[in-house]
Amino acid sequence: MSLFHDDTAVVVADGGYRATLSRDWEIWGPNGGYVSAIALRAAGIAAPPDHKPVSISVQYLSVAAFADVDLTVEPIKTGRSAWCLNVVMRQGGKAILQAQVWTTSRTEGPVGLEREHPYVPRPADLPLAETYLPKDAPKHQFWENIAVKPVAFIPYGAVNPDGSKTQQWYRYVGYQNPGGDRFLDAGRALLMIDTILWPSHHRGKGVGKIDYIAPSLDLTVWFHDQPGASEWLLADAHADVAGGGLVSGQCDIWSEDGRLIATGGSQMLHTPSR
Repeated sequence: MSLFHDDTAVVVADGGYRATLSRDWEIWGPNGGYVSAIALRAAGIAAPPDHKPVSISVQYLSVAAFADVDLTVEPIKTGRSAWCLNVVMRQGGKAILQAQVWTTSRTEGPVGLEREHPYVPRPADLPLAETYLPKDAPKHQFWENIAVKPVAFIPYGAVNPDGSKTQQWYRYVGYQNPGGDRFLDAGRALLMIDTILWPSHHRGKGVGKIDYIAPSLDLTVWFHDQPGASEWLLADAHADVAGGGLVSGQCDIWSEDGRLIATGGSQMLHTPSR
């Protein structure tokens, strides 16, 4: 088990920022959402202290190694209540990721939510995913850090009768945020939006029926609210558009008390299996 708040930590170093990529977050190399969460935290350090994250747009440029990375954060728009920051992550001088992050101190404005919360059981009424799996089932180390409660369990190899969709509750094991870091908290939604889209597409086709993977080219997330005290978050995802060598997916993240925390999406590149 690894801790999200520790493994996304960013420190000031040599006029920029530095972090260490932990192997405990491996899926096809360092998980893209995990690496993006580090970039978001770096932006949070550079932004004014009263700001919160508004959105992040990430371009994945290369697969990193599990080692130190250097980050530069450049404010490219510094308004009275909104900033835009450009973040570049490098390893050994090679660009791994670039991202644009908007932040704001604004709190006043219209309030409303017309989008309907998915009608699903609460996490307290659902079993953990491990309940359905044999004890010797293969599992990425990544999933040791996140507890998962699927709304409807789809056995490995089976085709999801609802298509390329996923609804599941998740919780970061041992998560702590005593300082109320809003960029760390937003990273919980960011990571899962990136992570859940490929499995959503994959389960709609069934294991053995596809001979490709689809790594993310980019990721865009809009933050609507803070997860805060909501220990469990619901990912409502669908990756049901494909064509022209691309697979596209979108995801909403909801809190236990029915708040829409974030929405986002990604384009994934069709890559034949070797």
